[in-house]
Amino acid sequence: MADKEMSNSSCSTSHFRYPLFTATYSLVFLVGLPLNVFSLCRLIRRLGLRSVPVIYMVNLALSDLLFILSLPLRIIYFARGKWTFGSVVCMIPGTLFSVNLYSSSFFITFISVDRMLAVVYPLRSRPFRTLSASWAACTAVWAGIIGLSVPVALNHGRNWDANCSVYRCFEHYSEESWHNGFIILCILTLAGICIPFGIILGCTVAIVRKLRDKTQSSSEFTKETGLNRNRIVRLFLANLFIYTVCFIPFHIAFILFGLHKLKLLEYNFFDIQTVTMCLASTNSCLDPLIYYFSSMNIRRKKQLEMSEWRTIQTTG
Repeated sequence: MADKEMSNSSCSTSHFRYPLFTATYSLVFLVGLPLNVFSLCRLIRRLGLRSVPVIYMVNLALSDLLFILSLPLRIIYFARGKWTFGSVVCMIPGTLFSVNLYSSSFFITFISVDRMLAVVYPLRSRPFRTLSASWAACTAVWAGIIGLSVPVALNHGRNWDANCSVYRCFEHYSEESWHNGFIILCILTLAGICIPFGIILGCTVAIVRKLRDKTQSSSEFTKETGLNRNRIVRLFLANLFIYTVCFIPFHIAFILFGLHKLKLLEYNFFDIQTVTMCLASTNSCLDPLIYYFSSMNIRRKKQLEMSEWRTIQTTG
């Protein structure tokens, strides 16, 4: 959400948020669309839906694509400074932004947990790391996100700006909308960002401890798990990087700005919230890092398994 904070620029697109959002969303669309389409096709064609992390990555790519395909509506609005497509259409980009943000958070968490179990508990975790369990987890995420998208959508309709005689979208919300939206934001921040981030942090600590075990050499680790330790570390660093850059700053700034709108804080965090929202939008361009490091490990594991199978066939 955004609001008109400066009366002398409320009826123009002179505030820096308009060109910033237009440029950011255009860049994310131009970069994110081919990256995610290519990643999705590569995941399905080369690895197929026969691996637990691939299922999570495919769902993550689909979530990113849904958000990216809604960006032209945002680009048109912030380039023109007025909304002409109706209230229902206004709900779509705002809702898909939230859907992408929190579904991505959960899918990244699932990938982290799966990779942690594969490294730390490679044998004991096999009964739990099944295709049916991963599909059930993804279905639960989509069901929960779709359920939460209803109040989010109802809170993201177009608004009539009487001072400028234009319809607004993504901004100029009423005090009642801010109150309801702030409650939703706090719930989503706790359940969709804080808890998943804590889980990823815990998985990262477990991975580091496992890899620092001096009783196990690098070759023994690769043989036991079929995973490359350097790529595993880079995967978890990529996950933490996305949270640090995209998810956490946006939610901190958004909550502080919401507290200001509710007259609980004096300082206006509007400009900071604008910048962090642009950062949050770039997560769909950064997610291919996860696809790369994860798919490289999956492909290496498959190669090792095929090599072992051929060895058994030859000796047999």
